[in-house]
Amino acid sequence: MKKAALFVMAALLLPLLGCKSESGAPEPRLCRVVLEEGEGFTAQTYTGQTSPGGELRFALQLEDGYTVTGADFGGCALEREPGGGITLVLPEVRYSTAVRLSVERTGAVLAYHANGGVRLDGGSAEEALELPVTPSHLRRNTSIGVDLFTRPGYILSGWNTAPDGSGTAVGLGSRVTPSEGLVLYAQWSRWADPGLFQWEPLGDGAAITAYSGTEGVLTIPAELDGLPVRAIKDRAFAGAVCHTVILPDTLRTVENGAFDGCALEELYLFDGLRTISDYSFSNCENLRTLHINAALPPVYSGSYYAAFADKFDRLLSLRDRRKIVLFSGSSARFGYDSEKIDAAFENFDVVNMGVFAYTNALPQMELILTCMGEGDVLLHSPEFDAAQRQFCTTANLDGAFFNMIEANYDILSLLDLRQYGQVFTAFSAYLDSREGMDPRGYALSSSDFDEDGDPVDTPSYNEYGDYILYRPNAADERPIYGLPVDYTVRSFPQSAFIDPLNQEYRRFLDKGVNVYFTYAPRNRLAVSEDSTPEAQTELDAYFRKTLCVPVLGDVKNSLVSGVYLYGTDNHLSTEGAALRTQNIIAELAAHLEQEGGYD
Repeated sequence: MKKAALFVMAALLLPLLGCKSESGAPEPRLCRVVLEEGEGFTAQTYTGQTSPGGELRFALQLEDGYTVTGADFGGCALEREPGGGITLVLPEVRYSTAVRLSVERTGAVLAYHANGGVRLDGGSAEEALELPVTPSHLRRNTSIGVDLFTRPGYILSGWNTAPDGSGTAVGLGSRVTPSEGLVLYAQWSRWADPGLFQWEPLGDGAAITAYSGTEGVLTIPAELDGLPVRAIKDRAFAGAVCHTVILPDTLRTVENGAFDGCALEELYLFDGLRTISDYSFSNCENLRTLHINAALPPVYSGSYYAAFADKFDRLLSLRDRRKIVLFSGSSARFGYDSEKIDAAFENFDVVNMGVFAYTNALPQMELILTCMGEGDVLLHSPEFDAAQRQFCTTANLDGAFFNMIEANYDILSLLDLRQYGQVFTAFSAYLDSREGMDPRGYALSSSDFDEDGDPVDTPSYNEYGDYILYRPNAADERPIYGLPVDYTVRSFPQSAFIDPLNQEYRRFLDKGVNVYFTYAPRNRLAVSEDSTPEAQTELDAYFRKTLCVPVLGDVKNSLVSGVYLYGTDNHLSTEGAALRTQNIIAELAAHLEQEGGYD
């Protein structure tokens, strides 16, 4: 951690009076300002200069657990930036000076123990290191750890609430529930014997070409003969008997066929990888669990993608309580007033899990299922403009899913990879999407930004997961995108759409969850020519006949005037969300009363 350091830069602070240019004309006097270094922040530059009366701006990036409250310069201002940074604005600078920021710690901390490693700050390895953390989420993101501890010949593979690893495991950078006396212990995995590997030079590192060991738990060394391991070549681990593999954070490439036919069941890797695909693990039919450790700072922190981890935090906190879960894509996060639903159903808590429609709903529903039990309610409203994804017609993952779990990679380990396709190909697409993006901090919250990523003064999300910034009605009914969605039976063949959705619904029903299908809102003018009133009526009857769960509401009522939409053809305005919520409450209450599940 940086300590406050006083800059003694007298030469910079002296006004340039009486200096002349080569032509003999007096040079204009400049006011020079030095920003003192301090704990809890970094600045893009620590010096600046301007003509007397001019303005200076310093771009700042806060460390997790710190906040800037001001500076010892009259009239200064702090402006929040879309990327999560802060700009210090010094108006009317009339003299050279040094400026000191007022920085405060939040008071919240997480404690980390080296647990056999060495503290890089020189402190005693027997004592836990307490680091400040910003309480932006219900659960706290942990340190990536590379700047805390080291242990030669070992990989830091995660944290655990118990020294021997028998407690709760937490991935590097992933979230933990804060509690009194919580200590996170470093978990070290010892490198396999370097003599078991054949390798060849590759650029500034080494590429593993073959392996001759029989370990059940295999930790691939981060170095071979002093060179960082950068790649695993084709068939290097083909047929290996290891059931658990821990890849080093130095690794950048895993070639196709690298683990072909391996007995692999559990895999640990870091998000510093660059190239990996499903072909890297061809014929690994037992690969069930993937753990991702963070080696790099997040880039989607504070965006709407990151709202998924926050919503999942709430869902986890209500695992053992009776609840109503609202789920679909972005039409759900814009489409409900959950506070009113909560008030209408006093014996239920409410969670709005809607984030993004254009990614597969299946893994999201499976994650939701891990937190639901008998008597809970799932209200599902798949969006028809993303029907293939929202009706669970595919088990393939995509890059956007990884965008949504970046803030808590541990979420992924709850899924059985054997049920999904394109896992590593999707992960690679996600890694590609991060290239060139500015790093952000875990402390950023989605509620600090609006839908466009601009900072806001009031929270944009409430505790339920609703997007709550005021959204005015549209001036007219005209569609925004001109995308005509089909509301006809032929667009939802039973084998391709209804059967896979029913299969997922039955998994909830088997746990005693009450599942209801309802319609996502849409501009009534943004439908196909074939979606006549008669076709809509036929479609509604078809769903009621073929779906294995009750249908709430009527398809015609979901096709609303464009006046009640905001900026898109399916995001409701504030008034539109209130009207929809009123209808949902009435429909859901009637069904719950009929089924005896209201009280």
